[in-house]
Amino acid sequence: MLRKVSAYIRILRPLNFLFVIVAVIFGAFYKYSIPFPILLPLVGAFAAAFISGGGYVLNDYFDYSIDVINRQDRVLPSGLMSKDVARIYGYMLIVLGVFLTLFLRNVWATIIAVINSFLLVLYAMKSKHIHFWKNLLVATITASTFLFGSVITENLNNALLVIICAFFYTLIREIVKDVSDKYGDRALLSKTLPQIWGNRKTILLAFLFWAGFVVTTIWGYPEFYSSVFFIIILTFFCLVIGINLLIIYVKPTVRIAAISHRFMKLHMLLFLIILWMAQ
Repeated sequence: MLRKVSAYIRILRPLNFLFVIVAVIFGAFYKYSIPFPILLPLVGAFAAAFISGGGYVLNDYFDYSIDVINRQDRVLPSGLMSKDVARIYGYMLIVLGVFLTLFLRNVWATIIAVINSFLLVLYAMKSKHIHFWKNLLVATITASTFLFGSVITENLNNALLVIICAFFYTLIREIVKDVSDKYGDRALLSKTLPQIWGNRKTILLAFLFWAGFVVTTIWGYPEFYSSVFFIIILTFFCLVIGINLLIIYVKPTVRIAAISHRFMKLHMLLFLIILWMAQ
C-alpha cells in the first residue's frame, strides 16, 4: 500500500516539482525591493508545480514503451501504477494547477499557465516525433516558469536575465539528454538529433547554446552582479558547463551523457543560488 502511495509522489519527479516552486519564487522576488505578500507567489508556485507534475505524469504515460527500454525503474514500467490511472492523474493535476491561477487574479499568469499546459500535453504526445522542436519547447516551458513568477509580482525586468539563461541552459541539458536516450529512441524509430546528426554534431549545437548562455551572463554585468568574487564564480560556472560538453564531445557515449545530464540538474540550482547571493 505504501509503495502504491509513494508512486503518486515519485511520478511527479519530486526534485523537479520542488525546482518549479523555487523557480516561480525566484522569478517573483529576484532583485525585488518592494514588500510583497508571499501568499500569491506561493499559490502561483504550487499551481505551476501541479501543472508541471501533470506534464511529467503524461510524459511517462506516452513514453511508456521508451521507458521500458531506457528507464525500467520508473513508476509505470515497474508496475506501481497503471497507464490508465496515470493518464487521469496527469490531466487532473494540470486542471488543478490552472484552477489555482484563478486565485491570483492576474490574467497574464493564467494565460501563461494555460499555454504551458497545452505545450506540456503537446510535448508528452508528440515529443519523439518533432525532432529539435521538442528541445525548444522544453526550454520555453522552463524559462516561462521564471516568467510566470515575475508576472505575479510585476518583476519582469529583474527576472529577465535568469529567464534567458534558463532557456539556453535547458536547451543544452535537453540535447545532452537526447544523447543519453539514444538507444531507446533508436529502438522506437524516434528521430531525435543524435539519431539524425550523430552524437558529436549534436554536441556542437549544444556548444552554440552554451555561447548564448555565456553572452547572456556577461550581459548581466554590472546590473545583476558586480563584485569580483561573483564574477570569478560565474566565470568558473560557465567554464564547467563548457568542459562538461567537451568531455561528451571527446567521448560521446550514452553513459557519459547520462552522468552529465544528472549533474546538470544540480548545476542549474547552483546557478540560481549564485545569482540570488550576488543580487
